[in-house]
Amino acid sequence: MGWVLHKGTWDFPDSGRYLQAAENFRVYGKLYAKPWLGLPPRGQAVQEFTIRPLGYPLAVLGLRGGMTRPALLLGLQNLLSLLNIGLVLSLWARRARPKARQWARALVVVLSFPAQLIYANAVMSEMLLQTAVVVMIATGLGFIRTQRKQYFAGVAGATIVALLLKPVFYPLACVIAGLGMWLASRGRRLDFVFIGLIPLVVVVLYMGWNKERTGYFHFSSIAEINLLHYNAAGVVRQAEGPAAEEKWVASVLQEANKQPDFATRQHVIRTRAGAALWAHPAVYARQHLQGMAALFLDPGRFDITQFLRLEPSNGSGLLAQAQTGGLLQALCHMPSAMLSLLGWVLLANVVRLVLAARGFLRLKHSEPGLRYGRWIALGLLLYVALLTGPLGAARFLVPVWPLLLGLALMGLQKGAGLDESGADEATPVSEDQRQS
Repeated sequence: MGWVLHKGTWDFPDSGRYLQAAENFRVYGKLYAKPWLGLPPRGQAVQEFTIRPLGYPLAVLGLRGGMTRPALLLGLQNLLSLLNIGLVLSLWARRARPKARQWARALVVVLSFPAQLIYANAVMSEMLLQTAVVVMIATGLGFIRTQRKQYFAGVAGATIVALLLKPVFYPLACVIAGLGMWLASRGRRLDFVFIGLIPLVVVVLYMGWNKERTGYFHFSSIAEINLLHYNAAGVVRQAEGPAAEEKWVASVLQEANKQPDFATRQHVIRTRAGAALWAHPAVYARQHLQGMAALFLDPGRFDITQFLRLEPSNGSGLLAQAQTGGLLQALCHMPSAMLSLLGWVLLANVVRLVLAARGFLRLKHSEPGLRYGRWIALGLLLYVALLTGPLGAARFLVPVWPLLLGLALMGLQKGAGLDESGADEATPVSEDQRQS
């Protein structure tokens, strides 16, 4: 935090839209992510109304307080980062009762994910979203143990916060609604239905507000942006080459921007992009799987170069260069120190995945809360990976990284597994300890 406040490196490429949206909301009452010119925007400019959800601009507005440097905001994000990691470590320590050597290994596991430290010190929504996910898991585990509706309400509330911070979480509202109905059918309690429907009602109301402002019923324009510029464009690039990709994207934008209203414009983008994906389903499936793998393995070159203000060797990421055959050339031009750092982080990511798989399997012998909770953790990890798709990178793993960390820590201990008390199976446990 001291480094970024001294060097001013808290400003990432996407930070500007959050800052601008907060400023426009303060001055004009408009949630708009580009400079507000006083006239209703038209065409492509309309997307700036909904490119960023309401949550993080409000946090920026409330915590920046007119200061040139966002010390309060970054301070809060650092505290939340420590809290999230601390909660995971405390849960592990209560079960594993680690000695000094295990604590040292756990520290290595934590520090080998630079994105956690970087995004705690950037004007980006990842750390607040991570906290919402941790609360979601904590209240979910509490509900599994107690079946009390207060904990289920906590899950619903954390889901609302998460979807107002990042659009990737708004489909989760349907999952919570379905879960509420399922719980009500089991226990004949309608209150679970009402609680489960609250996030979905928030989503519908928010989409209605967006329709009022743009004429298009949707949650965020980032969906069409990613569909065009990443999903479909990536398929065209792999199938026909970079030149064809650039020409195709330009033609889609030209046709879309000629439309009389924003809703028709977005429909054109969805139709043209969908046709490109259906024309090359195998290419897109491979691209999507590569992105999901990159979410867990990406060493975070972009994050590190932005944080240290280093000049990247190429404007595109390592995954994009691998897809176009330029990965080896990019690695050859990379400074040896950066290449070494990224290599170590990549190795740590692989080891962490192996440990997480081991921890997931070992938790099948634990108490019901963690036995079922491991499936919730795995479900959220796969949910984010699936919806992120070709965009997979270390940054997008940050919100759910504590879940991966928790599973990896559970896989650290030696022995066959953890028993109900949380100690190694080889360790004798007294009856008093077991009851405790």
